[in-house]
Amino acid sequence: MARQQQKIITPLVRKFKMKDITIKRPLADSVLMISVYYKHHAPGGMAAVIQYYEGHFEKLHYVASWRLTNVFGRIWYAVTAYLNVFFRLIFDRKIKILHIHTASDMSFWRKSQFVKLGKFFGKKVILHVHASRFKDFYSETTKKELIRKNLLLPDRLIVLSQSWKEWFVGIGIPEKNIVVLHNITDYPKISNDNDCTQSNRPLRFLFMGEIGERKGVFDILRGITNHVDELNGKMVLRIGGNRHEDELRKMISDNHLDDLVKFEGWVSGDKKIELLNWADVFILPSHNEGLPISILEAMSYGMPVISTPVGGIPEVVSEQNGILVTPGNEEEIINAILFFINNPDTISSYGKVSKEIVKTYLPYYVIGHLKFIYE
Repeated sequence: MARQQQKIITPLVRKFKMKDITIKRPLADSVLMISVYYKHHAPGGMAAVIQYYEGHFEKLHYVASWRLTNVFGRIWYAVTAYLNVFFRLIFDRKIKILHIHTASDMSFWRKSQFVKLGKFFGKKVILHVHASRFKDFYSETTKKELIRKNLLLPDRLIVLSQSWKEWFVGIGIPEKNIVVLHNITDYPKISNDNDCTQSNRPLRFLFMGEIGERKGVFDILRGITNHVDELNGKMVLRIGGNRHEDELRKMISDNHLDDLVKFEGWVSGDKKIELLNWADVFILPSHNEGLPISILEAMSYGMPVISTPVGGIPEVVSEQNGILVTPGNEEEIINAILFFINNPDTISSYGKVSKEIVKTYLPYYVIGHLKFIYE
């Protein structure tokens, strides 16, 4: 971690350690946050972050600029959000800061219009980049200079990890403009002492994320399919997620994986807590990422992690608390699964390291750091 960032982080850890922080008025009233629709357990990493934030603002002033719906609904959300922000900046003189969350692709181009609007009204603007595939978005476009120009407009660019900060510096964004703010996960609600070494049962693996090739869930299933006899009776994988549900169910059925794999659908609330308490090992072999909330959630429950060295993941997962595999490599995924099946005694020690690493991703630290940035 860069020295400048460490100088900020160290006193913050001391100051906010194990104390709940709330962003109180009038500071909360000075911030207008813009991002995706997040109510009613809406899916997605940005929605999860905002759900956590809401509980730590005395009042969260918020405009939803996008929702997972049909194309007409998405256009409606974008247009009405822009008009909403425009008139609020005219009439609400308390607003000093726009905190804008963005992904890549069309999300970035939409949010750039809000950045320009905030600068037009003379506000401080924070652009908070959550994009897992921003590197691909940048490398594949012919509009690199326009992207850089838009990234130079905000007063602060928030990124999720030191590796992402270094990447943005590498494309020409001044280091002084970039702040690493850890993704946030809630305090764990541990309801039982789950010791996999004390009972003769299959090892429990958990996947939570978008159903599709990007998160690697089909890589897991292809690997399991090639090793059914070896894994039968030794493991159970429960999958929580949305999007390509029918394709997932078909793959489980066609390959006779029903005894090994259980699909739970989209999980949130009490169901998510139940799964996090049930599982022994978390698995998310993504092809690209920012820094997944689901990994941080699993680590807070003391789980080892099987994942990939993409985005900010290597900053929280190492050989001390998990196994990193090559994206798309089904054999490496199975070897990692077999390692924990054959060495269940390592799960507790790996899990303790996960709990220690995740401390600076819990609300007392993240909200404290966010408050520091606002101030």
